[in-house]
Amino acid sequence: MDFAKLHETIEKGKKKVSEQASDWKGGSHKERAQAAKEMKRKKETVRQQEKVSWKKRAGGACAIIFLCGVGLFQFLSSVATLFMGSGIATLEAGDTSSLKQVLFAGDPWFIYCINNDTRSYKIPDVLSESAWALKRRLGLRVGILDCWEQTQSGRSVAQRFKLNLKPPLSFVVANGNNPRVLNLAGISDPEIFEKRIKPALALQIYRIDTLKKWSFLCTSRRACVVIGHKHNAQRDTALNVLKPLQDSNRGVKMVTLDTSFWQLKLGPEVMTTRTVKEGGGADVLCLAREDSGSGGNTSHVGRFLQSLDSSSASTFLSACVQQADLVKLSVAPQIKARPSKAKKVSPPSPPRPRPREKPKEVPKAKASKVDYVGSREKMENEEEALFESIDEQESEGEESSEGTEDSEETDEADDEVEL
Repeated sequence: MDFAKLHETIEKGKKKVSEQASDWKGGSHKERAQAAKEMKRKKETVRQQEKVSWKKRAGGACAIIFLCGVGLFQFLSSVATLFMGSGIATLEAGDTSSLKQVLFAGDPWFIYCINNDTRSYKIPDVLSESAWALKRRLGLRVGILDCWEQTQSGRSVAQRFKLNLKPPLSFVVANGNNPRVLNLAGISDPEIFEKRIKPALALQIYRIDTLKKWSFLCTSRRACVVIGHKHNAQRDTALNVLKPLQDSNRGVKMVTLDTSFWQLKLGPEVMTTRTVKEGGGADVLCLAREDSGSGGNTSHVGRFLQSLDSSSASTFLSACVQQADLVKLSVAPQIKARPSKAKKVSPPSPPRPRPREKPKEVPKAKASKVDYVGSREKMENEEEALFESIDEQESEGEESSEGTEDSEETDEADDEVEL
């Protein structure tokens, strides 16, 4: 029997069993850690590849949308225009009620004027592109009107407001004011167009300080709200309530009137609607002018605000614009300056007569001692030079002249009192 061959066979069997045992145990700790690290690196690589792939897909989709965006936007705009319109209204000069609403109700409008020659022309792009944006941001509507066509009054809109009698013509009308001409020449940017329009839409509350302003700002308007006050604190309190409501009631012109200086004359009919406020306060009055017949005569209606709060003031302003629930005045409302009170002038007390001055005494010359004996004639001459007499006539003349001066001053004082 060959022992060497048997030993070799046994060693091979041990080695095989050892390898199988190693496979069963799963390798050593170092090998397992290295295998886990390798597996983690493979997962991270796969995750990065997936992330890059997602970015590529998103970028491709954005590129497709960008390439097709212009056409898609134009398509959507065309569809919106088809259903919603361009946002530009067509106005008719023969529709009197609608035309009055546009020109006098106070809502902001931009009017682009056309005539028979320019009716077929294309509307400026700045209008068609910004009509909806202007209505959304500023509440401004855009309209097209034949401004030279005759209206029911026998005059065209251009003649009524003394505007250009031929194209081009476009204007802004708002807040019950006269139209303000705005030429579109050279305006292609909607933002610049909007900046040009904004000043005409600004709301103000005016102070009545002349008779001319009273007629121009109040009695000649279709609706005017007068805030009468004697103190600035009363005025400010009323303005804090009314000013926030001004934007939704643009057809009303608001003015303030200092009733400590101005006297407002109203008929007795409207005075019955005035309530006396405890502790004082501003009086808020609505004055409206309505047409009374085809002759063009007008009459005024009005009413006082009963309670100065936001809810009552909102209802009051709406009624003033619509001229609802107002009392007709028998006389036209007028103002005049209150007469100034004459100042009491107390006459000044008459001046006291000046005391007469006593004539000044001439000092007597002191006689000098004479040590020598002279002649009798020389002594007599020296005595004459030592004494002087005061002329009685001169003294009387001085006294009379002083008395004359005193009498003249007294006369002047009397004249001043009389004047």
